[in-house]
Amino acid sequence: MKNNDTGEKIQNVIFDFGNVLVRWDIYGALISRYTPELINQFRLNELSGFEDANVLCDLGEPLQKAVELIRNEHGGIWAEMMEWYISHFPDSILGEIPGSRQLVCDLKEAGIRVFGLSNWSSDLFERALPLFPEVIFMMEDRVVSGYIHQRKPDKNIYDTAISKFKVDPSLTAFIDDRPENVEAALKVGLKAIQFKSPCQIRRSLRELGAAIPALKGEE
Repeated sequence: MKNNDTGEKIQNVIFDFGNVLVRWDIYGALISRYTPELINQFRLNELSGFEDANVLCDLGEPLQKAVELIRNEHGGIWAEMMEWYISHFPDSILGEIPGSRQLVCDLKEAGIRVFGLSNWSSDLFERALPLFPEVIFMMEDRVVSGYIHQRKPDKNIYDTAISKFKVDPSLTAFIDDRPENVEAALKVGLKAIQFKSPCQIRRSLRELGAAIPALKGEE
């Protein structure tokens, strides 16, 4: 985490969604048809090409294009799994991260604005909306990569979010579970924190001046 060198208190927090506010795991979509061992192999980009295909999805490309990328470069079984994952995508949304909703509530009660910035296929995001927990809808506004054909960690999506939300990066915390996204956020001046747990994020935001309650036992 980058320290708040200016001493000014943060006024805004931008949250990633997947595995920061909500649990997302391809396992939930695939376990109805494939063994855990095969699912673990599918997670390996060098074997299946899943991460490369997921980049296309995040950029708003047609989902079938992602399937064909895997089919052409990695083979039929992995393409078949990608198709199953896409068709059963809602099963990969496993509820909210415990503690995340109260953290957002506390931030809003303290007068801190909250936003979302997430890499997500626009098609899959629309499909998942009915299943998202309440915390996603507590955001004042959001930027989702698939709708604008920009994705983290590219600088342009951070610039888009900063402009849309009308925030000063030096007074804005950004929370994401992926280190490359955190590093990119630091480069545009955001107070970036890599997510480990809601408890850790609560402590870090308090260090940045957020007037939110401490955990009992840590006062």
